Amino acid sequence: MDMPIAREIVIDLYSTVTQTSRDRFIANGLVPISLQSLSHDSDPWAIASACIAYAAGDAFGAAHEFVEVRPEKIASALLGKKDWPYGGVSDDTTLSLLTVESLRESTPEAAALRYLDLLRAAQPQLRGLGPTTRYALGIPVSEKELHFIGESNGGMMRTALLGMLFNPAQDLAREQWITASVQATHFHPKAVQAALQLSALFSDAIAHGDLHALPSPSKGWTVPAGGISLDPIESYNAVLHVASQSSSVESAFLLACELGGDTDTVAALAGSLVALRLRENSGLFNIPWLMDVQWSEIPELHSALELLITRRAQWAL
Repeated sequence: MDMPIAREIVIDLYSTVTQTSRDRFIANGLVPISLQSLSHDSDPWAIASACIAYAAGDAFGAAHEFVEVRPEKIASALLGKKDWPYGGVSDDTTLSLLTVESLRESTPEAAALRYLDLLRAAQPQLRGLGPTTRYALGIPVSEKELHFIGESNGGMMRTALLGMLFNPAQDLAREQWITASVQATHFHPKAVQAALQLSALFSDAIAHGDLHALPSPSKGWTVPAGGISLDPIESYNAVLHVASQSSSVESAFLLACELGGDTDTVAALAGSLVALRLRENSGLFNIPWLMDVQWSEIPELHSALELLITRRAQWAL
């Protein structure tokens, strides 16, 4: 007789924590206030959750990125990093938000040019830039990174969220927008291929949640002993590996960082995909350190969400 009562109490506490955390995002002006009146399982909340999970995964993974000595166990806590603010996001989040902002243009080609303008204007505030973006901005690139110029995972990284704007039946439109945006900086075919494949998963997730199983990583792919590199196909496989094995956003963050290498990118992409697929069951808003992320650093989040929600309603018909 006591068990149902205890279970009800747990459910009530869970709901209270979740609602309070969501309310803090609204109260702090980080997400549109219109979300307050919507179901937590609605498309607008799914979009918001994916973007929040993306930034949180970026901030969480930044401390573990390409470290020489990996800890035996990753703790679910934000860590400090030399020359990096506690809870700060990297260029992964900033460039993704700039890519969203470019969607104010009416054609894929115009949006790609707009992104480059926004990138140049934002350069002083950017940190953690990859080789292709540094090259595009005229910033020196080390000799060991030259082979990544134009074919790193940066194009996939910053365009994945755009997949949420299209239903799966709108493949042609999605491919046009994603391809043009990626090619503004990343010209190699495999950079475009990885971006198109990942954006398709985000398109399916916003339409169907976790109804469809994620594809398996490429045949023969295994986690590299040295961690995940900047190669886009390797990064795509890592995201599939993490997202398919994670039952919550938090577990996706932890597994992504256990892989080593480009941990902030994999954590951001896998965490946001899990949030989109599981929606209100992803546990995102119960992560204890979520509000410790430096959300004040990305005031663009609010307008990006408004634009994504509006464009989704306009385009996904």
